[in-house]
Order: sequence, then C-alpha cells, then structure tokens
Amino acid sequence: MTTTEAAAVTGPAAAPSGPGAEERISTRSAAGAIGRRIATSVITIVVSLVALCLLWVGLLRLFDVSAFVGKGPMDVFHYLFTAAPESGIRPTSLTAEAARDQAFSALGTTLVDAAIGFVTGMVFATVVAALFVLLKPVEVAFMPIAMLLRSVPLVAMAPVLLLIFGQGKVGIAAIAAIVVLFPALVNITLGLRSASPQALDVIRVNGGSALTAMLKVRIPSALPQFLASVRISVPGAIVGAMLAEWLSGFTGLGGVLSTYKGQGNYGGVWTVVVFAVVASIVLYAVAAVIETAVLAAWGPEAGRR
Repeated sequence: MTTTEAAAVTGPAAAPSGPGAEERISTRSAAGAIGRRIATSVITIVVSLVALCLLWVGLLRLFDVSAFVGKGPMDVFHYLFTAAPESGIRPTSLTAEAARDQAFSALGTTLVDAAIGFVTGMVFATVVAALFVLLKPVEVAFMPIAMLLRSVPLVAMAPVLLLIFGQGKVGIAAIAAIVVLFPALVNITLGLRSASPQALDVIRVNGGSALTAMLKVRIPSALPQFLASVRISVPGAIVGAMLAEWLSGFTGLGGVLSTYKGQGNYGGVWTVVVFAVVASIVLYAVAAVIETAVLAAWGPEAGRR
C-alpha cells in the first residue's frame, strides 16, 4: 500500500480516539482558554496602567493643576521609595518605609472589608434571585426595596447604615454589600430565567419540582451571568468599603485618605488613589481568569473545541 493510499484510509491527522480521548481534548481546550485569558489579562493590566498614567499626567498639565496639590506617577514613586524626596512630596516626619507600611496596611484592611461585603452581597443576591424565580410574590415585595437602595445615593445612605450597624466591620461590610447587591441581583435573576424551556419541560414531565429545576437546570445555565456579576462587583466592593472607611474612622484606604487630606499630605492622597485603582484592576483581571477557568470546566460550552 502506498503512502497516499494509507493516508486515504487513516484520514488526515487521525483524531484521538478511545477511552479518555474526549477528556484529554476537553482538558487541553480548558487549559488553552485559561492560558489565553491569563495572557490577555496581563496585557490588559499593563495597557490600562500605562494609559491611566498618560491620562493622569495629561490632565494635570491640561488643567494646570498646582504641583502642591496635583502629584504625578513619579511623585507617588518618590513618596513610597525615595529616602529624601523633593519638598512637598512627603512630610519630613514620614520616612519612605513608614509611608509604605501605612499604605500597604491600609490596603490590606480595605481588601478584607471589601471581601466581607463582596461575599455578603453576592450570597444575598443569589438567594434573593432564586426566591424571585421560585416565588413571584417575593419579587413583587422585594424589588421596590432593591430599587430604593439603588436610587438613593450611597453617600446619603452610608451614614444611616453606619448608625444602624455601627462603625466597625459590620457597618463597612453592609455598605460594600449594597454596592454589590443590585447589579448582581439583576444579572443572576436574568441568568436563572434564561434556562432552556426544553430542559425545564424534561424536569417537569418527569415529576421534578421547581426546586429540582432550579438545582439541575436554572443554576447551571446562570453560571455565566453569576461569574460576570462576580467580575463587575469586585471594584464596586472596594469603592463601597473605602466610602465606609472614609465616613467611619481612620483605618483602611478610605480612612487614611481622609487623614492625609486633613494633614495636607497630598502625596499620600494620590498614593492611596493609586493603590485603590491598581487593586481594582488587578482583582478584576483575576476574577476574569477565574471566570474563564470555571466556564471552561463547567460552563455551557465546556469540553467543546
């Protein structure tokens, strides 16, 4: 048999076959999707930071902001790492090491506060969205409250929430959770209601309850919307936590920002802003990678090449 005849028999680049071949293809596809998402996220972070720095410097020059108030990217670098920066960049009583310690300590506090609020908001949104789908009266009763929370400015609502829940972790988490709640609630509800009618009919015909349909059909079909809600809610949780810290005390990025502003430490103010923006961008990218990994393994297109 000639080479041409053999190729005709076996076909072009014989595809993997046998037990485990489909699983190997699925694993390679998932790994490839995750790898592409990681590369895209890294490029996105770098491009975003460069673009923000250029925009930052350009706006300072465009509006001719005083050098005493408006600090640029290099000023923030000198604030954190230069032993003896130029006058006005960092208070003389504050060393570079102390400045870094304060900034990173405040960042850690804010991330903890934001994480508590994020998890609380996502859990509450998921439970309420499920109740909306299972029990129509719950949606009729709760949706006006959700709309009220969305329409009232958070700056006006935050002091009231701090009076109710206190100025500790619980109050800060409550404000961050409200920032997360509404967008996640809308997305997850739409995801639960987008389940295939044919799949729901199969559950119903076989005697399954609405709860069974929720667990076996609606929740898996809502996975993309849930993960999209996670991704877009991460920066919101950080903003909500910072606002609560600003109003409640002197801890976290929000509290330190308020303290620096009162002291006229504008180098510190810009440093806090940079930390908040970078943390939001990085965590958004991390959430995007997690979203890709989960959808590649369990999403609607899982295992497809």
